[in-house]
Amino acid sequence: MAAVRGRNMDHQDTASRPVGAFIFDLDGTLVDSRTDIAAAANVARAVLGLPPLAEPTLRDYVGDGVMLLLRRVLGHDLAATAESPGVLPADDARLPAAHAAYMDHYGRHLLDHTRPYDGVPELLRVLSGVPLMVATNKPGGFSSTILAGLGLDAYFRRVVGGDQVPARKPDPAHLRACLQGLTVETSTIVVVGDSPNDILAARALGAVAVGCTWGLVPAPVLRALAPDHLINAPLELAALYAPRDRGPSQEKP
Repeated sequence: MAAVRGRNMDHQDTASRPVGAFIFDLDGTLVDSRTDIAAAANVARAVLGLPPLAEPTLRDYVGDGVMLLLRRVLGHDLAATAESPGVLPADDARLPAAHAAYMDHYGRHLLDHTRPYDGVPELLRVLSGVPLMVATNKPGGFSSTILAGLGLDAYFRRVVGGDQVPARKPDPAHLRACLQGLTVETSTIVVVGDSPNDILAARALGAVAVGCTWGLVPAPVLRALAPDHLINAPLELAALYAPRDRGPSQEKP
């Protein structure tokens, strides 16, 4: 496991602190993947004879891993409302067929429409001297394929998908898995994401939480969680953490 040293952190001026590592979410943070995810989710619904859902509806169901996405998507019609969507039980006999259909379609079409958000490639170039990682609840194979297909994979030291850890975000163990081989203070880690999962995981780790408003989760939801910073465009992160603010990180021998 990572040698991660914790300490009490005063969030008054986190942008002035040295940065030991950045951990990014993927969907809704680095890449806009909503159209391809929505298409695969509707294929899963079609396998069960259900009509397609609109993309804005499906967008609300993304972010907690494939199986929970499918339980929400397939359970939508169970007296669902926007405030209380239906959710299929985890042991529903229809889930394996829907899961197989989703994985097959998404694996073949995950780069049809998925693109980096404007400013993301430039941001990664600015921050490339700092260890960069990805912690995503998306399966690791899909995540690595997307980053490679978009020419972003070389920036990242490690990509950890939701199927590669025993506990996913918001569990901080997911973030710790990204940090294996680094010796860093938890207070020098900056976690960037568009979801409550990212902010809660950062807080549980003792890291700096940066919420981004351009993704899948409405800005008021993120604001209510009081992240250390809330940014409206990727390059705002570069403005917060210039290269001169980089902190030391030490590779284990």
